Formats: sequence, structure tokens, C-alpha cells
Amino acid sequence: MFVTILFGDGKMEMFNLNCKLINFIHHLKQRCSLDFKECVDLMDSSGKVMNLEARQYSVALASSVLVQRQYYVLLKVCRDDAEGRTYVSLLNNYSQSHPKLAELLRKLSDQLKDPDRKTRRGRLQSSKNISAKR
Repeated sequence: MFVTILFGDGKMEMFNLNCKLINFIHHLKQRCSLDFKECVDLMDSSGKVMNLEARQYSVALASSVLVQRQYYVLLKVCRDDAEGRTYVSLLNNYSQSHPKLAELLRKLSDQLKDPDRKTRRGRLQSSKNISAKR
């Protein structure tokens, strides 16, 4: 059981899922030449973030979170006091080679910046409908 992680200048590395998440994340940072203090995450091809940051000390198997034989993009998790967290792709030039990924990351960042945006739109829309019916 393995996954492929995309990062850097078109680099791909295969990782074994038959290990604890804490070891998987440590090995991921080591093989991708990242600082061990940095928070990282992975995003699948549908744009779903795997939320490894919350599980970085977990002793559950990596296979309980990640799907075997899938491709994931390595993300850096940046904490910002004002806006919460943002994700930065560690796959360089992804907007040219993976335009779909660029769009997924943009949408993800928008959701994190304004999580109530959909709710507010729904309320505005319903209030307009009420006034139009009168």
C-alpha cells in the first residue's frame, strides 16, 4: 500500500501507508526536505484536504486517512491570526502544469477566509424571495 506525493519542481515520491501517521508525517517532511517544525497537509485530486495537521501525533495507521495508490499534493499550512489558516502548495509551477489544482486551492482559500459566505448568500436570497412574494 502506497501513495504518491507531488511537490517541488515536478517531483514525485512514493510513501508507504503501513505505518503510524506520526511516522508518516515525519518521513514526509524528511524526504521532501522540510523543516520538522512546519505544519504540512495533503490535498487529493478532488480538492479535499486530508487534515494531517490535526493528526500529526496520531498513532493510527496512515492508511486510515489516505487512500492507497492515490496522488496527493503537498501543502504547507500557514497560520494567520486574522484569517485562520491558509494552504500553500509546495508543488512549484502547479498553475501551469495542473490548472485544476490552482482553481481548487483558490476555492479552498476562499472558503477558509469567509466560511459564512454561503450562509449569508442564502439568507440574502431568502429575504429577497420573501419581499418579492408580498
